[in-house]
Amino acid sequence: MADEEIADDAGSRGSLTIRDKAVERVAFASALEADGVVRYSHGIGKLTGRELPRADVVVSGDHVRASVDVAVEWGKPLSGTAAEVRRRVTHGLSELSGLTVDGVDVHVHSVVPPNEGRAQGISQRTLL
Repeated sequence: MADEEIADDAGSRGSLTIRDKAVERVAFASALEADGVVRYSHGIGKLTGRELPRADVVVSGDHVRASVDVAVEWGKPLSGTAAEVRRRVTHGLSELSGLTVDGVDVHVHSVVPPNEGRAQGISQRTLL
Protein backbone atom coordinates (compact mmCIF):
# COMPACT_ATOMS: atom_id res chain seq x y z
CA MET A 1 0.00 0.00 0.00
CA ALA A 2 2.79 2.42 0.88
CA ASP A 3 4.49 1.72 -2.48
CA GLU A 4 1.31 2.68 -4.34
CA GLU A 5 1.12 5.98 -2.46
CA ILE A 6 4.74 6.80 -3.32
CA ALA A 7 4.17 6.06 -7.01
CA ASP A 8 1.21 8.47 -7.04
CA ASP A 9 3.21 11.33 -5.49
CA ALA A 10 4.25 13.56 -8.41
CA GLY A 11 7.35 14.78 -6.59
CA SER A 12 8.74 11.28 -6.25
CA ARG A 13 8.66 10.46 -9.95
CA GLY A 14 11.55 12.71 -10.90
CA SER A 15 11.79 15.79 -13.04
CA LEU A 16 11.36 16.72 -16.67
CA THR A 17 13.87 18.98 -18.38
CA ILE A 18 13.35 20.25 -21.91
CA ARG A 19 16.60 21.70 -23.22
CA ASP A 20 16.52 24.98 -25.11
CA LYS A 21 18.17 23.28 -28.11
CA ALA A 22 15.27 20.82 -28.38
CA VAL A 23 12.77 23.68 -28.28
CA GLU A 24 14.80 25.54 -30.93
CA ARG A 25 14.63 22.47 -33.20
CA VAL A 26 10.85 22.39 -32.85
CA ALA A 27 10.68 26.09 -33.78
CA PHE A 28 13.06 25.50 -36.72
CA ALA A 29 11.02 22.58 -38.07
CA SER A 30 7.74 24.44 -37.58
CA ALA A 31 9.05 27.50 -39.43
CA LEU A 32 10.04 25.35 -42.42
CA GLU A 33 6.46 24.11 -42.68
CA ALA A 34 5.28 27.60 -43.66
CA ASP A 35 4.69 28.06 -47.38
CA GLY A 36 7.46 30.20 -48.87
CA VAL A 37 10.07 29.64 -46.14
CA VAL A 38 13.29 28.16 -47.51
CA ARG A 39 16.57 26.97 -46.05
CA TYR A 40 19.23 29.45 -47.03
CA SER A 41 22.79 30.37 -46.19
CA HIS A 42 25.13 32.81 -47.87
CA GLY A 43 28.49 34.46 -47.44
CA ILE A 44 30.18 33.76 -44.13
CA GLY A 45 27.14 31.74 -43.06
CA LYS A 46 28.19 28.99 -45.47
CA LEU A 47 31.55 28.72 -43.71
CA THR A 48 30.20 28.89 -40.17
CA GLY A 49 27.28 26.56 -40.80
CA ARG A 50 24.70 29.21 -39.88
CA GLU A 51 21.67 29.11 -42.05
CA LEU A 52 18.10 30.29 -42.15
CA PRO A 53 15.69 29.55 -40.69
CA ARG A 54 17.24 30.05 -37.29
CA ALA A 55 15.49 30.05 -33.93
CA ASP A 56 16.47 31.34 -30.52
CA VAL A 57 14.30 30.60 -27.51
CA VAL A 58 14.13 31.67 -23.90
CA VAL A 59 12.53 29.07 -21.65
CA SER A 60 11.48 30.16 -18.18
CA GLY A 61 9.71 27.49 -16.18
CA ASP A 62 6.89 26.25 -18.38
CA HIS A 63 6.87 29.36 -20.61
CA VAL A 64 8.78 30.01 -23.81
CA ARG A 65 9.41 33.03 -26.01
CA ALA A 66 10.91 32.49 -29.46
CA SER A 67 12.65 34.62 -32.05
CA VAL A 68 12.73 33.10 -35.54
CA ASP A 69 14.80 34.38 -38.48
CA VAL A 70 13.68 33.19 -41.93
CA ALA A 71 14.39 33.47 -45.63
CA VAL A 72 11.35 33.77 -47.89
CA GLU A 73 11.15 32.70 -51.51
CA TRP A 74 10.76 35.56 -54.00
CA GLY A 75 7.14 36.23 -54.93
CA LYS A 76 5.65 35.10 -51.61
CA PRO A 77 3.91 37.76 -49.52
CA LEU A 78 6.27 38.68 -46.69
CA SER A 79 3.69 39.68 -44.09
CA GLY A 80 1.49 36.68 -44.84
CA THR A 81 4.45 34.30 -44.72
CA ALA A 82 5.67 35.82 -41.44
CA ALA A 83 2.18 35.46 -39.95
CA GLU A 84 2.07 31.80 -41.02
CA VAL A 85 5.52 31.21 -39.49
CA ARG A 86 4.31 32.75 -36.21
CA ARG A 87 1.18 30.58 -36.23
CA ARG A 88 3.04 27.35 -37.04
CA VAL A 89 5.83 27.96 -34.53
CA THR A 90 3.34 28.84 -31.80
CA HIS A 91 1.35 25.69 -32.53
CA GLY A 92 4.45 23.49 -32.78
CA LEU A 93 5.96 24.75 -29.54
CA SER A 94 2.69 24.44 -27.68
CA GLU A 95 1.77 20.98 -28.96
CA LEU A 96 5.19 19.31 -29.06
CA SER A 97 6.85 20.81 -25.99
CA GLY A 98 3.82 21.39 -23.80
CA LEU A 99 5.16 24.84 -22.94
CA THR A 100 3.05 27.99 -22.82
CA VAL A 101 4.11 30.25 -25.69
CA ASP A 102 4.36 33.87 -24.56
CA GLY A 103 5.33 35.17 -27.99
CA VAL A 104 7.02 34.46 -31.30
CA ASP A 105 8.95 37.21 -33.06
CA VAL A 106 9.53 36.59 -36.77
CA HIS A 107 12.24 38.39 -38.74
CA VAL A 108 12.51 38.04 -42.53
CA HIS A 109 16.25 38.33 -43.21
CA SER A 110 16.41 37.39 -46.88
CA VAL A 111 14.26 37.14 -49.97
CA VAL A 112 15.60 34.29 -52.07
CA PRO A 113 15.12 33.68 -55.81
CA PRO A 114 12.93 30.61 -56.50
CA ASN A 115 14.75 27.27 -56.19
CA GLU A 116 17.99 28.88 -54.98
CA GLY A 117 18.07 26.69 -51.87
CA ARG A 118 17.78 23.56 -54.02
CA ALA A 119 20.39 24.91 -56.44
CA GLN A 120 22.81 25.11 -53.52
CA GLY A 121 22.14 21.47 -52.71
CA ILE A 122 20.09 22.32 -49.63
CA SER A 123 16.89 20.37 -49.20
CA GLN A 124 14.14 22.63 -47.89
CA ARG A 125 12.49 19.90 -45.82
CA THR A 126 15.58 18.23 -44.33
CA LEU A 127 15.31 18.78 -40.60
CA LEU A 128 18.30 17.01 -39.09
